Amino acid sequence: MISQDLLGWFALLFIISGTFLISKKNPNTKNFLLLAVFVRSILVILDQYLITLPDSTGDAVIFEKKAFLYSEEYGLGVIKNMTQLDSFFISKFISIFYTIFERSPMLAKMLSVGFGTGAVFLIYKLCFIIWGHRVALKAGWVAAIFPSFILYSSLILREVYVIFFLTYALIGCVNFISKNNLNSLVRATFGFLIASLFHGPIILGYLIFLAYVCLRVLIQNNFFLRFKKTNLKLIFFLPILVLPILAYFLGYYSIPKIGNFKNFDSFKSKKNITINSFEEKIIWTINKATRSSGENNNGASYPNWTIPKDLKELIFLVPVRMFYLLYAPFPWDVKKARHIIGLLDAFLYFCLTYYIYLNRKNLFNNPQTRFLILIFFFYIMVYSCGVGNFGTGLRHRLKFISLAIILAGQKLPRFKIF
Repeated sequence: MISQDLLGWFALLFIISGTFLISKKNPNTKNFLLLAVFVRSILVILDQYLITLPDSTGDAVIFEKKAFLYSEEYGLGVIKNMTQLDSFFISKFISIFYTIFERSPMLAKMLSVGFGTGAVFLIYKLCFIIWGHRVALKAGWVAAIFPSFILYSSLILREVYVIFFLTYALIGCVNFISKNNLNSLVRATFGFLIASLFHGPIILGYLIFLAYVCLRVLIQNNFFLRFKKTNLKLIFFLPILVLPILAYFLGYYSIPKIGNFKNFDSFKSKKNITINSFEEKIIWTINKATRSSGENNNGASYPNWTIPKDLKELIFLVPVRMFYLLYAPFPWDVKKARHIIGLLDAFLYFCLTYYIYLNRKNLFNNPQTRFLILIFFFYIMVYSCGVGNFGTGLRHRLKFISLAIILAGQKLPRFKIF
């Protein structure tokens, strides 16, 4: 037990050393990065020795146990199965450390601290690219002290890894939109692919990015109706961008939790319910997702009236479910003490939305932020169909916290410590 915990403490020292190295190259980030490490590591220590943190007993325990089983059964051979499409990529990743060292839940939690702190720095970098130094500092501080971000950076859950790699991908996206260089496209591709290994539907953002770039290239070059020598590389480049989109719509690969597009309208559930249309599968998914975390009247499920019965109701209720995903629970939904945590989190998202609204003119005048608005809206729309209670909703909306902070950008409040 002592050696297991020592691995966690050594990991913390490594994270602190890495933070100092980053802050040495970026001096302005030192204060908020050290604060980010401090508050996240304190929660890990409290969870390890004194208290049980919220959300630390469900999926977090399953992922950790699965990591140990992978380590025992496969050892480093688990690397061969890393790209297998399932929900346990995080367990396979942690199992590599368990194989090299030994089982250590504290080490696994410290990995989350490291990626959480790294994600704070990437949010700063992304904001710096779009808005400049002053706004980036505010974004860095907000990311460092955002409560739910702190919590899930201290647990063995996928959210913090998704935030890290998605933000890395978005840095590649905005750089590619402004510079059109291949290096940025490769970075965006890498970020989206790794993030999707942690949670499959994230890859849809990559398809949106490719579609956006293709349309932008076509519009900027008058759909190649007037040929120019400078457009020559774009003619060869465009098919490469289109290929992943066509491959999905032609049914050559499947997206976890969404499936193969070719067979999307043909589906049979475990209860032998046959589904024969696109909208029926979405409605079935929403119906399945809308359940109480406690399976009783005191749970956290969305109201039954948010479940559509046909296509017309689906069109009307998807925006409602998007609203629930971002801002639930509402005051009248609080039935247990732990629901207050979700209520406070929802209030912070209301604040971010208000700052985004205030920043709308700047957002629509910038091609980079126009893309971020598009992908943020798309993600919230997709996830609203797969989330049915505000307990899991809190975790899922956190995946896109970097987008919300960046879009709020220039209107984020300025405090003296910023």
